[in-house]
Amino acid sequence: MTRVLLCLVVAVMLLPVGVMAVVASAPEGGGAEFSLFANIAEMFAGGDFPVYFRNSLILSFGIGLLDVLFAGASGYALARLRFRGKKVLFVLVVGTLALSPTVVMVPVYVIVHQLGWIDTYQGMIVPSMISAFGVFLVRQFALGLPEELLLAARVDGAGEVRIFATIAVPLLRPALLTLFLLQFLTQWDNLLWPLLVANDPALWPLPVGISQLQTEIGYDIRLMTTAALVTAVPPIVLMFFLQRYYVAGLTLGGVKK
Repeated sequence: MTRVLLCLVVAVMLLPVGVMAVVASAPEGGGAEFSLFANIAEMFAGGDFPVYFRNSLILSFGIGLLDVLFAGASGYALARLRFRGKKVLFVLVVGTLALSPTVVMVPVYVIVHQLGWIDTYQGMIVPSMISAFGVFLVRQFALGLPEELLLAARVDGAGEVRIFATIAVPLLRPALLTLFLLQFLTQWDNLLWPLLVANDPALWPLPVGISQLQTEIGYDIRLMTTAALVTAVPPIVLMFFLQRYYVAGLTLGGVKK
């Protein structure tokens, strides 16, 4: 019975994807032949869709990697280093999770505008390059690292940067890959911030580009659905390859003593 219910849930969740694939496979002008690959080739051959796709890859990978670097280092420091004000700093970081992104969007936009970063990649990347959730996730995971291993490295004369890079990072891999995946998915679907910061169509990512694509192709449901289907492929592929790290990271199954 449980398997039947799970199959029904999966079928309901995959139904929109199936409908999208059927519509995207329709040939131009109607007909019954399979034209999915021809439609995809048409999307990449004309218009600005390849530019939108490239920009989404730059933003998603760039922000994801920067968040892994900075949030990973910050979370490890809050968990394993001793310095004055550590607890207060952690409380402040966690407290920012209660703030709605919409609340801080206006002051962040003002800062970006004063820096002259409107219509630039850094204006879209820098404000999101470190997340409070990422710091919290890595910090909680780093608490499970074996203290004896870190102490042995310090006794051997290793510095904190070397300990983090050669010992902590491999042990924190599930949490770091989970953080990268979550940040990638968030930025891949991000519409509001790029829409505010990027006025130049050459900088638009896929969510902004597809929203404007309707007027370019005259509301062609076939090509619109093809664009949506192609947009869904990279997150699905990334999720498939990082699934086991994602599950381990969310369950905080770190190395135990």
